[in-house]
Amino acid sequence: MVAAGATLLVLIGLAIAFTTTSDDDEPAAAPTVSASPSASAFSLGPAVTAFPSPSPSPSLSPPSSPVDPRSARRMLALSRPNGTWPGAHGLSGVNGDPSLDTPSVKAFCTARGRPCTVAQTYTDRSSWSAMTAGTGWTFENFADFDGVLVISQGLVPDGDQADLAACAAGDHDADFKAFGTLMRTHNRADSIIRLGWEFNEQTSSWRADDTTTWLSCYHRAADSIRATNPSVLFDWTINAHDTPDGVCGGLSTNCYPGDDYVDIVGIDNYDHYPWSPTAASFDRTAAAPEGLTWLYNFARKHNKPFSVGEWGVVPTADVGKENPNFITWMHTWLAAHAQHLAYETYFSDCGSGGVQSSLYRTDPTCTRNPASARRYASLFGA
Repeated sequence: MVAAGATLLVLIGLAIAFTTTSDDDEPAAAPTVSASPSASAFSLGPAVTAFPSPSPSPSLSPPSSPVDPRSARRMLALSRPNGTWPGAHGLSGVNGDPSLDTPSVKAFCTARGRPCTVAQTYTDRSSWSAMTAGTGWTFENFADFDGVLVISQGLVPDGDQADLAACAAGDHDADFKAFGTLMRTHNRADSIIRLGWEFNEQTSSWRADDTTTWLSCYHRAADSIRATNPSVLFDWTINAHDTPDGVCGGLSTNCYPGDDYVDIVGIDNYDHYPWSPTAASFDRTAAAPEGLTWLYNFARKHNKPFSVGEWGVVPTADVGKENPNFITWMHTWLAAHAQHLAYETYFSDCGSGGVQSSLYRTDPTCTRNPASARRYASLFGA
């Protein structure tokens, strides 16, 4: 959902409406889900020699000392048993809405009844400088957030798809090096970047129309960020349900950069196109190419942890209303795959033309999703 996530959110009023009333909606049937075989801890896969040699990825080994809640690597190394989510160590949170800052994240998580352990944010992509060296506010706004930070970073500025070739040629290596330096100087070196996320979405400014060019740009950007910030973790994220024929040859995994360039495999998974009216339909969509379970299985084949960086109800799309059962089915799926789940962040949006997925905002312009809000609090709250 590039259109929903890419717009820089402006500060507007926030009112939280949280009720302790029990969810009186009809319970949803649980989808059929199965977890992968046990593994002791996340680890990075073998080198892929078909690609240029990058800086080495940091390992995700179990911590032996008290864990810094801001350290992505150390938090990911904690045990998360299948069957519950978020549990004691699951990284669960939200994007900043209406503002990309700590207060907006904390307001959402207070309303759901459980603190957030991860926050997702975006850079200002109005220009190369704004997207890289000039995006210090991205970290300053979360300076007081005591959890893992996930930054969605584009490969080119908004509207500049033609710059992918220049990026692939190395013309913007300095820009990405500046961004790595920015992470380090703001004490957020050990964070997650969703680099070039949703590259298979039709409206993306870095849409992968030319697979070779896109991969070259991704490699240059990743190498440059790691050159100045070797602690960074990269999350390769697709948009669920559809990859157009002209993008990555019609299959998102054709644009997989290689195991040395990816630390986490992720998906943005909304209840739309198609929406899920039943648990069986949820299962079918998840198992189909470009689906939730389909990509999870790809991640396991590459020995990578999995993420769901954006997800939510979409009352403005083909369902035409909120669907609280989608919340239930997502929670069931997340719990069943907790062992290899890096993190998940609900996407809250009230923007004009957006997905209107907000659960707790009460602004007059927001579509209300009260049943979904109650269901979410009952499953993701304390």
